[in-house]
Amino acid sequence: MARPRLSAEAADGIRAEICAAAARLYERDGYDAVTLRAIAAEMDRSQALPYRYFKNKEHIFVALRAICFDRLTATMEGVLARGDPPLLTLHTMAHSFITFAEANPAEYRLMFSLRQPNPTEFPELHGARLRALATLQTAYQQAVDDGLIPGDAVTGAHVVWAAMHGLLTLHLAGQLTIGRTLVDLVQPMLDTLFGPRLMAVVEASARSAKRKAR
Repeated sequence: MARPRLSAEAADGIRAEICAAAARLYERDGYDAVTLRAIAAEMDRSQALPYRYFKNKEHIFVALRAICFDRLTATMEGVLARGDPPLLTLHTMAHSFITFAEANPAEYRLMFSLRQPNPTEFPELHGARLRALATLQTAYQQAVDDGLIPGDAVTGAHVVWAAMHGLLTLHLAGQLTIGRTLVDLVQPMLDTLFGPRLMAVVEASARSAKRKAR
């Protein structure tokens, strides 16, 4: 008897379950422990199930990375939607990026793992990465348009992204051990990236928040 055809929504739900099981295995046991059979066992489903929805392990990790990037994008879009002054938006967005990585270290390592195929070969993942960078680029463009920082937003967003990623990579690898920690370095990095006006904006925002809390 032929297997009943699932709706697109139901199929997407099973794909999400497979990705969630793969994420748990990856976080608990590492990349090599994640196999399609192990995923099926983690889900308590038949060994054939993952094979019906993904070509192989690589494609599962591609989908999982795309999910992680979309979560990061949603976090940054939430900052953008607040409508704060451009420099404060950039400051808060950078901190939200760092908070995301600290709260989800396994996911962050997976997103930027050196052990992965070229993302441009997978439209789903490439699109998710572009959406994340585009959110940061939008915030940067607002600051450029207001004359608060020089340069073009495409280059600027890449520089900010690279700076935050470099700092986070050192932190998550346990390499910030020679005199400065992540907490010590975040604000100096942002000051360097966005210029002397940033601290005045951040301090004004803090004063306003205190007044409202009274």
